[in-house]
Amino acid sequence: MSFNDKKFSEIIKKLIKFKSSTTRIPIKDVSWEELIWATLVFIYGGSNVEWDSQSHEKSVDVKANIDNVAVKISAKGGIIKNELLTISSYRLTSFNKLKDRLSFIKNQHENFDFYLICARNVDSKKGITHYTILRVPPTKFAPPSILLTRNWKKTKGGYELKINPGFKVKIVSKMSNQLWYSIPLDYFSNDEKLTSVSIPNDKLGDGLIEFLKNNTD
Repeated sequence: MSFNDKKFSEIIKKLIKFKSSTTRIPIKDVSWEELIWATLVFIYGGSNVEWDSQSHEKSVDVKANIDNVAVKISAKGGIIKNELLTISSYRLTSFNKLKDRLSFIKNQHENFDFYLICARNVDSKKGITHYTILRVPPTKFAPPSILLTRNWKKTKGGYELKINPGFKVKIVSKMSNQLWYSIPLDYFSNDEKLTSVSIPNDKLGDGLIEFLKNNTD
């Protein structure tokens, strides 16, 4: 499988700028999936890309046929603050035991090829929204060490990882036993950081107004 990081980075950067001109709402969740879909369709052709915004398939958000290889992609949105990336993941309420939750996490991370992450950092002082795009293998979020029950501790709020694999992770009971990551940006390699885009906040949604000016009598 030959995923064209360079081409993807070029196109997604243009789409983020365009999307930001048509909305004041941050790019995340489904809107991020849609941008991935559009980029891959442009690069590899519509017949080679599958995306359903209403799909309930866990972990896999976008599928693509690249060089006759089926590629499964998990799309994630996150927040960057103080050089830390915060990402929410699976809700684990279906499992009562920690070992079953960890087994589920392991199985899900074996079900796709890589993450495509759109992480935003809003700089209120400078009035800019920064987007950082990452392509990360699933093992980066589920290394063997975090899948062992002995490496977790029970807390008042759920569970926390006792060891340090390079990031922090916890399961929050009051949030449907949701898995949360807090990851230093330097945990990711330069190759995994595909590109970044900065949008002035006062330009967000400007394209909507310009459209009306140019298309209204």
